[in-house]
Amino acid sequence: MASITSVRLRVGRVSSATEFAELTIRVNWTARERQENMFYLVSGFVVERDDGRDFFDMLPDGSIHWSSIGNLDDFVGTIGRQWIRPNGSSSRTLVLRRNWDFGNQESGSEEYMGIATVVPEIRGDIKFAPEISANLG
Repeated sequence: MASITSVRLRVGRVSSATEFAELTIRVNWTARERQENMFYLVSGFVVERDDGRDFFDMLPDGSIHWSSIGNLDDFVGTIGRQWIRPNGSSSRTLVLRRNWDFGNQESGSEEYMGIATVVPEIRGDIKFAPEISANLG
Protein backbone atom coordinates (compact mmCIF):
# COMPACT_ATOMS: atom_id res chain seq x y z
CA MET A 1 0.00 0.00 0.00
CA ALA A 2 1.22 3.49 -0.74
CA SER A 3 2.64 5.19 2.33
CA ILE A 4 2.74 8.81 3.43
CA THR A 5 6.27 9.50 4.62
CA SER A 6 5.85 13.15 5.61
CA VAL A 7 3.19 15.79 6.14
CA ARG A 8 3.94 19.47 6.70
CA LEU A 9 1.28 22.05 7.60
CA ARG A 10 1.50 25.80 7.10
CA VAL A 11 -1.24 28.25 8.07
CA GLY A 12 -1.28 32.00 7.65
CA ARG A 13 -3.22 35.07 6.68
CA VAL A 14 -4.08 36.07 3.10
CA SER A 15 -6.05 39.21 4.00
CA SER A 16 -7.80 40.65 7.06
CA ALA A 17 -10.76 38.26 6.51
CA THR A 18 -9.09 35.24 4.89
CA GLU A 19 -6.57 32.67 6.09
CA PHE A 20 -4.92 29.75 4.30
CA ALA A 21 -3.96 26.19 5.14
CA GLU A 22 -1.35 24.36 3.07
CA LEU A 23 -0.28 20.73 3.39
CA THR A 24 2.87 19.38 1.76
CA ILE A 25 2.51 15.60 1.50
CA ARG A 26 5.08 13.02 0.39
CA VAL A 27 3.78 9.65 -0.84
CA ASN A 28 5.98 6.58 -1.48
CA TRP A 29 5.16 3.52 -3.60
CA THR A 30 6.57 -0.01 -3.68
CA ALA A 31 8.08 -1.50 -6.85
CA ARG A 32 4.87 -3.47 -7.42
CA GLU A 33 2.72 -0.34 -7.09
CA ARG A 34 4.94 1.48 -9.59
CA GLN A 35 4.52 -1.45 -12.00
CA GLU A 36 0.70 -1.47 -11.61
CA ASN A 37 0.57 2.36 -11.92
CA MET A 38 -2.89 2.65 -10.39
CA PHE A 39 -4.40 5.94 -9.25
CA TYR A 40 -4.37 6.90 -5.55
CA LEU A 41 -6.55 9.53 -3.90
CA VAL A 42 -4.62 11.81 -1.54
CA SER A 43 -6.74 13.86 0.88
CA GLY A 44 -5.66 16.60 3.29
CA PHE A 45 -7.41 17.90 6.38
CA VAL A 46 -6.67 20.45 9.11
CA VAL A 47 -8.00 20.48 12.68
CA GLU A 48 -7.64 22.93 15.53
CA ARG A 49 -6.65 21.41 18.87
CA ASP A 50 -8.20 23.20 21.83
CA ASP A 51 -7.39 20.88 24.71
CA GLY A 52 -6.91 17.10 24.52
CA ARG A 53 -6.14 15.56 21.14
CA ASP A 54 -9.15 13.83 19.60
CA PHE A 55 -9.17 10.50 17.75
CA PHE A 56 -9.30 10.24 13.96
CA ASP A 57 -10.00 7.10 11.95
CA MET A 58 -9.60 6.85 8.18
CA LEU A 59 -12.70 5.72 6.29
CA PRO A 60 -12.40 3.55 3.14
CA ASP A 61 -12.79 6.58 0.83
CA GLY A 62 -9.90 8.45 2.47
CA SER A 63 -12.07 10.82 4.49
CA ILE A 64 -11.67 10.91 8.26
CA HIS A 65 -14.06 10.05 11.06
CA TRP A 66 -13.66 12.44 13.97
CA SER A 67 -14.30 11.07 17.48
CA SER A 68 -14.04 14.00 19.86
CA ILE A 69 -13.03 13.56 23.48
CA GLY A 70 -13.04 15.93 26.43
CA ASN A 71 -13.40 19.55 25.38
CA LEU A 72 -14.33 19.46 21.72
CA ASP A 73 -11.77 20.37 19.11
CA ASP A 74 -12.87 22.84 16.48
CA PHE A 75 -12.68 20.80 13.29
CA VAL A 76 -11.65 23.18 10.51
CA GLY A 77 -12.12 20.97 7.46
CA THR A 78 -10.88 19.56 4.19
CA ILE A 79 -7.96 21.30 2.51
CA GLY A 80 -8.21 19.31 -0.72
CA ARG A 81 -8.15 16.00 -2.55
CA GLN A 82 -6.11 14.97 -5.57
CA TRP A 83 -5.77 11.79 -7.66
CA ILE A 84 -2.15 10.86 -8.36
CA ARG A 85 -0.29 7.83 -9.75
CA PRO A 86 3.36 6.72 -9.57
CA ASN A 87 4.17 7.00 -13.31
CA GLY A 88 7.45 5.18 -12.62
CA SER A 89 8.50 7.29 -9.60
CA SER A 90 9.11 5.80 -6.19
CA SER A 91 7.74 8.91 -4.48
CA ARG A 92 5.88 12.11 -5.14
CA THR A 93 5.41 15.33 -3.20
CA LEU A 94 2.26 17.36 -3.64
CA VAL A 95 0.88 20.53 -2.11
CA LEU A 96 -2.78 20.98 -1.21
CA ARG A 97 -3.84 24.53 -0.34
CA ARG A 98 -7.12 26.17 0.56
CA ASN A 99 -8.03 29.76 1.39
CA TRP A 100 -10.99 30.32 3.70
CA ASP A 101 -12.18 32.09 6.83
CA PHE A 102 -11.12 30.06 9.88
CA GLY A 103 -13.84 31.82 11.89
CA ASN A 104 -13.61 33.55 15.24
CA GLN A 105 -10.29 32.83 16.86
CA GLU A 106 -9.48 33.09 20.55
CA SER A 107 -6.87 35.62 21.55
CA GLY A 108 -3.31 34.36 21.20
CA SER A 109 -2.00 31.33 19.33
CA GLU A 110 -4.06 28.34 18.22
CA GLU A 111 -2.75 24.79 17.71
CA TYR A 112 -3.41 23.20 14.31
CA MET A 113 -2.66 19.73 13.04
CA GLY A 114 -2.62 18.51 9.42
CA ILE A 115 -3.86 15.04 8.50
CA ALA A 116 -3.20 13.30 5.17
CA THR A 117 -4.66 10.05 3.83
CA VAL A 118 -4.01 7.98 0.71
CA VAL A 119 -6.19 5.21 -0.74
CA PRO A 120 -5.89 3.20 -3.98
CA GLU A 121 -8.53 3.43 -6.70
CA ILE A 122 -9.59 -0.17 -6.01
CA ARG A 123 -11.65 0.03 -2.86
CA GLY A 124 -15.18 -0.52 -1.61
CA ASP A 125 -18.07 1.62 -2.74
CA ILE A 126 -21.63 2.28 -1.60
CA LYS A 127 -24.71 3.64 -3.33
CA PHE A 128 -28.32 3.73 -2.20
CA ALA A 129 -31.38 2.94 -4.34
CA PRO A 130 -34.14 5.54 -4.44
CA GLU A 131 -36.62 5.12 -1.60
CA ILE A 132 -39.86 3.41 -2.56
CA SER A 133 -43.19 2.98 -0.83
CA ALA A 134 -44.63 -0.54 -0.80
CA ASN A 135 -47.55 -2.18 0.93
CA LEU A 136 -46.53 -5.82 1.26
CA GLY A 137 -49.41 -6.77 3.61
